[in-house]
Amino acid sequence: MRNTLSSILILFSLLLSLAAGAQTAVPAPESTRFPNIRASLNDGFFVLAEQQARGVLRAEPSDEEAREATLLLSHALWGQKRFTEMLKQLRNCAGEPGCVYWRARANFELRRYAVALKELEKGGEALAQSRYAPAALRLKGHLQQQGGTLDEAESSFREFDEAFPQHPDHMENRFDLANVLTLQKRVPEAMSIYTSISEEPDRESAERARLKLAHVLYTQGAADSFDPARDLLGGLATNVQTRLAYRIDAYVDLAALEEKAQNEPASVAAMRAAIALSPDARQRVPLKLSLARMLLRDGDTAGALKLLEECRAEAPNETIATELQLEKAGALLKAKRFEGADAAYQIYLDVADDPDGLAKAYFGKGLALWSMDPGRYAEAAVLLDRAVNELRSPILRAEALFKAGDAYYMAEKFEEAEKRYREYGVQFPDSPHVPNALYQQGLSLARLGKRPEALAVFQSVEQNFPTNPFAEQAALRSADVLWANRKWEEVLAKYTLIGQTYTNSPATQALSEFQRGIALYRLRQYPDAQKAFESVIGTYPESEYVPQATYLRGYSLVWQGKTDEGVAICQTFVEKYPDSEWTPEVVFWLAELYFNQGRYAAAEPLFLRIAADFKAHHLAPRAIYWAGRCAAEQSMYPEAITRYSEIAKNYPTSDILPQTRFWQGDALTLLGEFSRAILSFDEIIKNFPESYLVNAAWGRKGDCQFTLAIDDPARYAEAMNSFQAILDRPSAATALKLQAEYKIGRCLEKTNAPDKAFIRYMNVVYTFVNEGVERSPDAVVWFTKSAFDAAKLKERDKDWKAAVQVYERVAGANVPAKDEALKRIDKIKKDNWLLFQ
Repeated sequence: MRNTLSSILILFSLLLSLAAGAQTAVPAPESTRFPNIRASLNDGFFVLAEQQARGVLRAEPSDEEAREATLLLSHALWGQKRFTEMLKQLRNCAGEPGCVYWRARANFELRRYAVALKELEKGGEALAQSRYAPAALRLKGHLQQQGGTLDEAESSFREFDEAFPQHPDHMENRFDLANVLTLQKRVPEAMSIYTSISEEPDRESAERARLKLAHVLYTQGAADSFDPARDLLGGLATNVQTRLAYRIDAYVDLAALEEKAQNEPASVAAMRAAIALSPDARQRVPLKLSLARMLLRDGDTAGALKLLEECRAEAPNETIATELQLEKAGALLKAKRFEGADAAYQIYLDVADDPDGLAKAYFGKGLALWSMDPGRYAEAAVLLDRAVNELRSPILRAEALFKAGDAYYMAEKFEEAEKRYREYGVQFPDSPHVPNALYQQGLSLARLGKRPEALAVFQSVEQNFPTNPFAEQAALRSADVLWANRKWEEVLAKYTLIGQTYTNSPATQALSEFQRGIALYRLRQYPDAQKAFESVIGTYPESEYVPQATYLRGYSLVWQGKTDEGVAICQTFVEKYPDSEWTPEVVFWLAELYFNQGRYAAAEPLFLRIAADFKAHHLAPRAIYWAGRCAAEQSMYPEAITRYSEIAKNYPTSDILPQTRFWQGDALTLLGEFSRAILSFDEIIKNFPESYLVNAAWGRKGDCQFTLAIDDPARYAEAMNSFQAILDRPSAATALKLQAEYKIGRCLEKTNAPDKAFIRYMNVVYTFVNEGVERSPDAVVWFTKSAFDAAKLKERDKDWKAAVQVYERVAGANVPAKDEALKRIDKIKKDNWLLFQ
């Protein structure tokens, strides 16, 4: 237990003596006409005294009697804590000393200390010479103490001590003087006064002084003061002749002392002794509550909750029982029993009506919901918002507002989170947590995609709070935003600056150097990237970035043309870090490198290793796909088809599935299994309508149908439908449409519709010649095929002039087949010279 019990000391004897002092603070009025009212006031019957005084005022008293009754009524109202009514009652009462005193007293009770002091100053010499002088002087001392002018308060109490040695409040004034000296850290002087009082014949005052002396010893003195304080308190607590209230106080102080001395068992034992002595639940319940808090600090949740249940059972009224329910909920929250805390707070919310308690319950329940696993963040945010609106404590309100932002952030309601963090900075600009709030605001903006705004907030943290830990975090997040925008030059500059600025953080230094390397790599500055990665490996060998830096160094070497060296580094990485999260990436990279080099036999086992050792990795289905491609490139089509089927079976939702089905269909066509191939192409068309492969799948499906039509001519119509689907799709490339048009012509020719076939062929020719088609190799091929097949149809019909016209289109297009077209034109003209005279 680290905290002391100072805040929970319940000094019943002090309260009783203060109350007595308050009643005798003003002497009886000089008039002898009001003995009953004075008696009622002396006995503490303030309501009765009020009725009696009002009776005098209603009976048409003389001016002097009315003034006296007004002062007595003010005293009665004071006793009932009706301070505002006191001021109303005294508003027509001018500078008479009694009026001045009671107005000052009312303002003191309302905590208007400056106003009360001014009232006393108005009293002047008349007040100083009146029967109110002693009470006014002590009131002045208390006002000065509350105002923080302790030296002036000391002066007032000393003046009273000297001027009124026989006054009933003389002893109380000595206690006040000692207290002021304690507040001034003049502990020896305070202890001297308490020691002097402890030797007085008045037993009650002596016991009280010993209590105060012990309290000063252990709270203001060093550890060597604990034993004298312990002796004083032990003597008071165990002496059955000591006033019971002081015995209880002594045990409570002893518990606080032992807690400060970190003697938890003794502290708990002392508090239990205080509880055992307390005869009344009104005394016992607060002490049990204090003990419960002690046990919570010690981690004894079960013991604390047991005490809280006892408190609820013996609570003197329902109001206190309800307050204890709030304490129980807080205990459960502190013990991290969040479900129980949630339920306990809800019980309180269902029965309580105290605004302050309700606000705390909203706050506590919100924290409990936030802290659950999994957290109920959306519900927590609503409750924390409500707590912000209703909590009176600025400290708690600030905490609730910040936590509301956290709850909205965790609930992925980033717009609401951003508002709360921004509002925190506005409402609590002097809070030490503002940098954190701004940082969280930046994160929220980034998650909303508002990157410029996020960058501005992060930069404000860096600029306005350069020594705060969140400045470093904000700098890193600024770099992240630039990274997301792929502004590699700015990323490079940012990480260079981070490395130069935050030199006391090896982790940040390692990260900034590593990220610099990646930025250089992205900028294709491979020699500098290589150096950065080597710096990470050499300077920060224990850094988490070393494995990545190792293989990226290898990549950088390959891009510099040092392929063998780079590959060797990556192979060493795979051997050294077989279970690294980056190993699948590196293995895949090596396999891709071999594939692109045409080393399919070397690439295939690497792809298969990923599929075998890292089945859950996102690259696993792609690795199987490329293993299939490797097998196909080696003409091992059955093996390729097996790989492709494995993907469909084990990774049915993979985004590589359209490519898998396409190349599966390709392999099946190479095996002559055209019907099965059609099924593969159909799956792409039906299940992946947005895939870029759909157009090609229609074409390959049409090819399969065209081939099957050799044995089943009816399938030419199916093939034409497939090719027509390409022509109807706006997304199909021009070269692919030329191919589809040509193949429809072939189908028409096969179905003995040469005239229609000729039209299709010439559609290709005219499109190519007249519509500015890009002269891609594919476009040229289908233009040439269409032109030559169209010309052949005309040659077959002996329409030599038409055939020549078509060939001339080829010659005029200046394509590779130009010479062949010219040869054919020459032959036709020679064979049919008469026709061309």
